[in-house]
Amino acid sequence: MSPRTALHLCHREFEAMAAPFCAAGVLDDDDVLIVDAATARLAPVSARVLLAFALALRAQRDGHVGVDLARARKLFDRGDEADEAAADGPAWPQDTAQWQREVLDSPLVARHGEPDRLFAAQTLPDDRLLLMTARMADEQARLARGLLRLAREAPALAAPVGELRARLEPLLTRGVSPELLAAKRQSVQALATAASGSLVLLTGGPGTGKTFGVKALIAALYAVCDPTADRLRVALAAPTGKAAVRMTEAMAEQLDGLPLTPAVAQALRSLPAMTVHKLLGLSPDGRARYGSDRPLDADVVVVDETSMVDLPLMRKLVEAVRPGARLVLIGDPDQLASVDVGTVLADLYAASLSPTSPLNPCGVRYTVNHRFAKAPLVSAVAMALQAATEASRDEAWQLLCGHCALPSPHDGLRFDRIALAPPAARPQGLDDLAAPYLSARGHGGVIAQHVRTSGSASLREPAVRAEVLAAMASYRVLAVHRRGTMGVSGLNEGLGERVRAFLARALGERKGVSSDGPAQPATLPRHAGHWLGELVLVTENAYDVDLRNGDVGVVLPGEAGLLVAVFPVTDTAPDGAARLGSRELALARLPAHLPALAMTVHKSQGSQFGRVALVLPDRDAALLTRELVYTALTRASGTFAWAGQEALLRAALGRAVERASGLAAGLG
Repeated sequence: MSPRTALHLCHREFEAMAAPFCAAGVLDDDDVLIVDAATARLAPVSARVLLAFALALRAQRDGHVGVDLARARKLFDRGDEADEAAADGPAWPQDTAQWQREVLDSPLVARHGEPDRLFAAQTLPDDRLLLMTARMADEQARLARGLLRLAREAPALAAPVGELRARLEPLLTRGVSPELLAAKRQSVQALATAASGSLVLLTGGPGTGKTFGVKALIAALYAVCDPTADRLRVALAAPTGKAAVRMTEAMAEQLDGLPLTPAVAQALRSLPAMTVHKLLGLSPDGRARYGSDRPLDADVVVVDETSMVDLPLMRKLVEAVRPGARLVLIGDPDQLASVDVGTVLADLYAASLSPTSPLNPCGVRYTVNHRFAKAPLVSAVAMALQAATEASRDEAWQLLCGHCALPSPHDGLRFDRIALAPPAARPQGLDDLAAPYLSARGHGGVIAQHVRTSGSASLREPAVRAEVLAAMASYRVLAVHRRGTMGVSGLNEGLGERVRAFLARALGERKGVSSDGPAQPATLPRHAGHWLGELVLVTENAYDVDLRNGDVGVVLPGEAGLLVAVFPVTDTAPDGAARLGSRELALARLPAHLPALAMTVHKSQGSQFGRVALVLPDRDAALLTRELVYTALTRASGTFAWAGQEALLRAALGRAVERASGLAAGLG
C-alpha cells in the first residue's frame, strides 16, 4: 500500500488506526479530520470510539442513517479477503460487542435523547447498535414522531369507513372479473379503513392500480367531505418533475364512465402535481417555506413515488402537514431507495406489517397485477422478485436468461438478449441498443419521418413536437454506472453516434428529393454543443426556468431557426382533459444536464417507458442488486431487454440493498 501524507491529527493513535481505512477507501480524510477537530478539546476518547464516529459520518454518504457497528465491516470494507488479511489493511475491531459498549459509554454519545451530544445511539430490536450523528438522529426521531402523530390523529374532515367504502367500491370494482372481485373488495375495505384516519400508506408493484386507487380515494373524499368539490384542498406531489407530470396526467385519465359528478370529475382533471421541493418551497440552502410553524394549506397531501424520498425531505414534508389533514404516501417498497439518506418507504412498509404498530391500520398493499396481459414477462419476473425467496429468484433468473418461457397462455415468450459484453460484439450490440430509437415509434424515427416528408421546419409545429415528446417515452437504455464503456457516458457516446448518423441520412434524403439529386448524408444541425434530436436530462432543480432534476427534453429547431431544448408540459383541452403540450428553452439557459439516450437506473425512477434495455457492467459491483434489476425492469410498461453476463445477473438477483436505519424500530 503506497504511503499517505500524514494528517497531523490531535489524536495520534486515531490517525494511525484510521490511515489504513482511508487508504482502502472505507473512509475519506474529511471523515477523519472532522471527527478529530470536533473532539479535540472534549473528554478523552479512545481511537476505537473515534473510528466508530468517523464511520457514522461515512455511512451517510452511502445512504445509511448511521453505522450498524455489528455489520460495519460487511457494509463498508472495500477490499477482498487477501487485502483484509494484509498487515497494512484496515484493522477492524474483532469484538463488536465490546466495541459497542465502548461507544455507548462515551460521554459524547446520547442514548436517551440527552442534549448537546455529538452522536446518538439507538439499540435495534436484535440488540445491534446504530450509531448516528446527532443531526441525523434528530431527523429520524422527528420523522417518527410526525408519522405517529398522523397515524393516531383523526382528520378534521371526517370520513367514516362505511361511507368511504360505499363510495370506493363502485369505482374500484368496476369491470373486475369475478375471480378477482373478492380480493378487490378486500383492498377497498383496507383503503376505506386507512383513509378514515390521517395517514395512508398505499404500496404495491407496477401495474397493481396504485395510481387509480388514489384517484378513486380522492374522488371518494370529495363525495363524502365536499360534494361540490370547491372546499376540499388537495395537493399532489412527486420527487421529480417527470413523476409529477405523470401524476397530473394520471389524475385526468380514465374518468369517462365512472360514477362521478361533473364537479368531482372536473376537480380531478384540474389537480396539478408538483415536485415535493416546490410544494414545500425549499430554497437552495435547504430552508423550507412551509413547516410545523407554517403548515401547508391542504386537507389532503398525496405523494407518489415515495421510495425516492429521503429521510430529511420526508421529515420536512410530514411536519408541514397541518393537524387534521391527511397524508397519502404511494410507492413500491421493492424499488431502489432514495439516492440520499434513508429507506423511508421500506421502513414505513415494514412498520405497517407489525400488528402492534400504530401504522398497521394505515397500510394498504395492492397485489393484483393488472398489467400482465400487456407485459406478461415483465410482470412475471417482477412478482418473482417481490417474493424474494431463493426459488423465486432462480425463477426470475431463468426467465430473464431465456432458460425457460412463460406457460400458457403466453407460450414461448422470452426476453430479448443483446450481445454487448465481449468487445468484438459491442458495435453490433450498440446497433441493437440504438435500433428502437430509430424505429417508427422512437423519437429519432418520428423526427426522421417528418424531416423526410415536410423538412426540419415541421419540427416547430406544436402537434409534431407533441408527437416527438410522446415518442421519447417509447424507449430508454439504462445502465448501472455513470462512467465506462458499459456505463452511461460510454453508452451515450456510442448511441449518439448512431442516432446522429441516422438523422443526417434523413436530412440528406430530404435534400435529395428537393434537389432531384442523389441522397447523401447531410450535416446535422448543431448549436451550443448540442445536436438535433439529442435527449437531455436535467440534473438539478432550476426554479428560474421551472425545470426539475429528472426532467427530460429533446433538442429541436426553435422559432428563430436556432436549436432549442423542448420539454413536455400538460395542457388542458377544451373538454377539460389533460393533453401533452410543449415549451422550449434556449440552450444557453439549460441548467446542469446530461445526454439522456442512456441514463442510470437511479435517474430513471419516476419514469416509465414502453421498452427498456438494461446494460450490466463488465464486472460485479456492490450497486448490482435485486432492487436495481427490479427497478429497471419495472420502468418498462411493455417489453424489457438486457445485455451482460448471466453470472453477473444471478449475483445481482441474490444481493439485496442493505441500509442501516432505525426508523422502522421507532415506529413500532
